[in-house]
Amino acid sequence: MAVITRLSAKDVERVLASYSIGALEGFQEASEGIENTNYFVRTRQEGDHIAEHVLTLIEEVNGSGSHLAAMIKVLDCCVKEGLPVPQVIRTVQGEPTSTLLDKPTLLCRKLEGLHVANPVRSQCAAIGRFLARFHVATESIQGEIAPYVRDSDWLIEKTEAVKRDIPLLDRNILESSLQAVLAMLARDDVEQLPQAVIHADLFLDNALFNRFGLSGILDFHHAGRGYCIYDLAVALNDWCRDGDQLNHERTIELLRGYASIRNLTQPELWFLPMFLMYAALAFWLSRLLVYVRTDLPPHYPIKDPDEFKRLVKNHARAPFSVVRESLL
Repeated sequence: MAVITRLSAKDVERVLASYSIGALEGFQEASEGIENTNYFVRTRQEGDHIAEHVLTLIEEVNGSGSHLAAMIKVLDCCVKEGLPVPQVIRTVQGEPTSTLLDKPTLLCRKLEGLHVANPVRSQCAAIGRFLARFHVATESIQGEIAPYVRDSDWLIEKTEAVKRDIPLLDRNILESSLQAVLAMLARDDVEQLPQAVIHADLFLDNALFNRFGLSGILDFHHAGRGYCIYDLAVALNDWCRDGDQLNHERTIELLRGYASIRNLTQPELWFLPMFLMYAALAFWLSRLLVYVRTDLPPHYPIKDPDEFKRLVKNHARAPFSVVRESLL
């Protein structure tokens, strides 16, 4: 979560006027994340009950507004299936969104729990189980969700957009890893890998845990139809990383958690090392796209792209492989 557009109390009250959730009691910025503007909002309802919500302004500067309808469809499906995701609150007119400052806004119930900074094996396993449940639960709407945007064409286009603004050595790493990933994605057997609705952004700061375990998964703005193993690779690159390489025990636990609900095919395991590079490359590019821009609004949060450059290099130098027997 992040704040890009600063809101006043009057701004928040203007949004709440479209809902039947009580009067504004207080609000504060949500500081984590890099994309949309998020505020924690407290309202006072009948009987002096205090309810907590998350107000999100969709920032078109990052292009996520075009995916809003699909994200709401995914969240509604997950809520119906009992998954721990934010419930979208409807306006008094029954609409899933409203508008503020000419930007679409979303109001969701605030989930309980805290982010994890140093995940343990049991938490990695819980993330794996969630992803499997998510892939299975959204099967009924898979045909209604657009393909995941960071495909081969996106990789090529964004590489061209940033390569002139980065050092020569980084450009060489970027182009060589791009060619390896493109060659993998062009294979007929890769095209046959299982697909589903994928979260595509399940990082540490998009999950909440309480004393009972996993209590919430956030930020479905990147959801699309894509490879299940890519979704796992994105999560593995964050939840199971020690420095610039994957921790073997946590990686196996996350994969075991997933496989306990949805079986991982042998081809998925064969191609996991390259999908780990693919996921790292995609996020290296996405961070570079922001890093090289000079027209961003003030206070726009920027994350270090070198974090994923180093991960790309490590996946190329020492691919992580797993055998099926280790998941039993």
